[in-house]
Amino acid sequence: MGAVEPGAERDDPLREQLLDAAARVFARQGYAGTKILDIVKEAGLSTGAVYGRFRSKNELLREAVIRRSRATGRLGQDGVERVADLVARGASLTTEPLTDAEAVRLEAFVTARREPDVADALAEADAQFREAVQPLVDLATVDGTVADDVDPDAVLFFVRTLHLGLLLQRGSGLPGPDPESWNDLMTRIVKSFGKEGQ
Repeated sequence: MGAVEPGAERDDPLREQLLDAAARVFARQGYAGTKILDIVKEAGLSTGAVYGRFRSKNELLREAVIRRSRATGRLGQDGVERVADLVARGASLTTEPLTDAEAVRLEAFVTARREPDVADALAEADAQFREAVQPLVDLATVDGTVADDVDPDAVLFFVRTLHLGLLLQRGSGLPGPDPESWNDLMTRIVKSFGKEGQ
């Protein structure tokens, strides 16, 4: 039993219920501290409901990561219409606690060091992200937001790395810099991608 096709979870509300419960438990207890029984209790279901849909805790985490990544397909609906918007959103400095989805993403990156299935899920999520943002990259190279001699893949890698680093900072509770100074720095960095920054 592997990953389900997008939309298949709509045909199985218990699967969706388990994924939501798994995200909450992984976020609260971490991957290593989570047992299948914790997810079963959180979901209010039986152990059979889990094993009838997922082979393991790894597969639950894998599906939670992939499901979260599908939200990137709606970038235009989230006010992200340019690469600069993507950087601005990914670089947002906030002291808000991590959402369950953000905490699951962090857990997935840590777990991927030891669990090939989870590493595969991150690779799949990354491919979905890349596909979703391709129109923004194409536009950026046309309008000069990303200069011809700047590799768009390097820009996207920077965006993902920046976002992940900020999640780590928030998760640790470490204080950030002055928000105005941070925003000024991000504006300068985004300008450096384009023709005007050359």
